[in-house]
Amino acid sequence: MSIIIIGPNDPALDALDAALARLPHLDARLHIIPWPEYRDALMAGLTAETSPWQAAFIPGHIWLPELADQGLLAALGPLAAETPAAVRAGYDAGDVIAAVANECRYGGQDFLLPLFTDGHILFYLEKRFDFGEDEVPVIATRDIAHLARKTHHPPKHYGLALKADASEIFTDWLPYLWEAGGHIFDDAGRPDIANPVNIDALAYYCSLRDYCPPQTAVYGNAEIADVIRRGETALVATWGGQAAPLFLENDADLPYRAAVFPTPWNATWGVGIPANQPVSAQQRALAALMQAMGPETDRAVIRTAGSPVRTSSYSPEALARYPWLAAQRAMLDRAKPLPADPRLGLFLGDLYEYVHRAFVGEMSPAAALQAVQTQAVRTTDTVY
Repeated sequence: MSIIIIGPNDPALDALDAALARLPHLDARLHIIPWPEYRDALMAGLTAETSPWQAAFIPGHIWLPELADQGLLAALGPLAAETPAAVRAGYDAGDVIAAVANECRYGGQDFLLPLFTDGHILFYLEKRFDFGEDEVPVIATRDIAHLARKTHHPPKHYGLALKADASEIFTDWLPYLWEAGGHIFDDAGRPDIANPVNIDALAYYCSLRDYCPPQTAVYGNAEIADVIRRGETALVATWGGQAAPLFLENDADLPYRAAVFPTPWNATWGVGIPANQPVSAQQRALAALMQAMGPETDRAVIRTAGSPVRTSSYSPEALARYPWLAAQRAMLDRAKPLPADPRLGLFLGDLYEYVHRAFVGEMSPAAALQAVQTQAVRTTDTVY
């Protein structure tokens, strides 16, 4: 029986698809599911009597704590121990960047094989700013308003573009929250959303809309990519996993350079193995994935997406060739993940919804975060 690997429609998966095509003896194939349908399809398979597919892509610390805590994923350590030594050596787990490897663990066990990352890189128009000679400038979120204001000349040019669609806005806001010292849970582990630091960070983020195109509240990946292609905005943050399609398509000569936030957010996408299938199927799937996801495939991720996960892929030659890659590496060194708490999934959707409501002016930042706080306390007290 073929090994079926489900994943979302992300360009990074093209690298794995090509690797599987080169290794037909593995009898493994990708099944792509559109992102809006992906979570439901994933959960349906993980909670079935037996999963209809043998492996699935999961966005690291966003979903991993919840899924691993529920026992829906197989720990990879015992499976890897039964994998031939030559396969393990060829995979070379020690080459994976430490921060990436840590995100693929929960409760001291490995649950994911990483393929690519999605973290914040800030692109800026080189002709509009002079950030000195640093290869990768570090731009504080608190300076964004000042920088955007100086370069804001609508309707021809805008100072800033935010990925502020309701499906994206929470993670777009996170660098501002982290740098301000905000948090999701307090020191005792209780949800603490509506604290003054968080409210101030959200109010500041919402104020940046003044320097954005009018449609920024519905900007997702595609819209932000179009903004960068047109070169119409002085500052724009997007994922490192979007960089390759932007910079390499048709030998694009983009006028942007890459910088990082002091405390960006990143999610690592990796492949997990459903717990609800025979151990023999789990072992076969892991062995196939380890053969297909080695250093060669990681180097291919640079060209399909732009965000590899292995130290060896950030070679001096690669850093010189790909103009965003140094910023991508710096982002991984600085990134702060969400708390590895399975309760976060109970109110994560509320964070997206109510942060967006504040951004479009339907609610004040304080009221929006208080609404999430109320829901978070209610759901976590009920379930845990």
